[in-house]
Amino acid sequence: MLLHVLELVFVFTIALFVQLTVSSPVGAVKPLSSLQVSSRPHPVPFGDSNFPSNFTHIKRDEKLTYAKALCNGENLYDKIKAVYQGAPSRGVTFTQQDLNNGWSRVTEHILPDQEWDGFFNEVLDRLPGRNEVSKIQISQDQFFTNSAGTRVDPSNGYYTNYYIRSAAAIIVSDIHSPKIRRERQGRPPAEIPSLVPTLNRFSDVAWTVWSLLLRANNVDVDGPEDDAPENQGKDPLDASRLRYIGYDSISNVDSVNVIEEIIEAVRAEHAEGIQNLEYPGLVFDLDSPNALALLGSPIGYGVGWILMDRFRELGARKVTVNLFTGEDPQYYCLLWHLGNA
Repeated sequence: MLLHVLELVFVFTIALFVQLTVSSPVGAVKPLSSLQVSSRPHPVPFGDSNFPSNFTHIKRDEKLTYAKALCNGENLYDKIKAVYQGAPSRGVTFTQQDLNNGWSRVTEHILPDQEWDGFFNEVLDRLPGRNEVSKIQISQDQFFTNSAGTRVDPSNGYYTNYYIRSAAAIIVSDIHSPKIRRERQGRPPAEIPSLVPTLNRFSDVAWTVWSLLLRANNVDVDGPEDDAPENQGKDPLDASRLRYIGYDSISNVDSVNVIEEIIEAVRAEHAEGIQNLEYPGLVFDLDSPNALALLGSPIGYGVGWILMDRFRELGARKVTVNLFTGEDPQYYCLLWHLGNA
């Protein structure tokens, strides 16, 4: 009897070993420098919809690797280029009425000589025309009317961003989307679209607050790019002058996984090593593999959506991204620069 049991255990162990050997990847995709060109095949579709939502399709129980993020970013970048070449963009325009539908707002004004609870103080000092910073938290903590006209209880999602109007910058602090809140409440995926306001994506909320805030405060966006030919004759209060989108003190696990793979690979390429990652840190063009991997992570989707959905306002932009650390080197920051093409 004992011999029979041992034989069964041996057979089961061999079968398990074979299964793991066959299903395990042969090797990991190594992060690439900004000088290398990705030779990967056309990426697989991201999620089930035509466009990825800001956070929804990232599984929380699955580590986001560089390879997966790169695949996501390539797919999103293909869609951005298609819009630049004439494909239709979603481009929905939201108003103050949309912000009043289930959202509340708390605003804190931070004057130029004040320190604020972020790692961007030194960076902001280098941006042109830094002026008063508005820290705004938009919370979906009120009842709202959904697209079907039904009154719905709040999701308790919220976004916290810093808006620096004169420097044309949005610095992202907290992202807790209504859709993700509904997922965590255990609501079925098919029901979630009816359980969030029409205005719910990070990119839409950030852009809507930015554009309304700029005009409400009558602040001129002043900087070296104002003299560019494409800006001549343009309203100085136009939201299309957005130049920077930053992410402060990144704590999202999926994004940190991708960032640390990039840093490890870049350090391995440089015999002298990287002394520190203080601003400006590492700089990548948008079409480089490392930037695409960042674009395909949760801290990049919102930027991709803004580039696609706001093409009518922003036009085609030449995008670069700085990856750096703040005063505490264990926290990473990103600064996307939306330059003139």
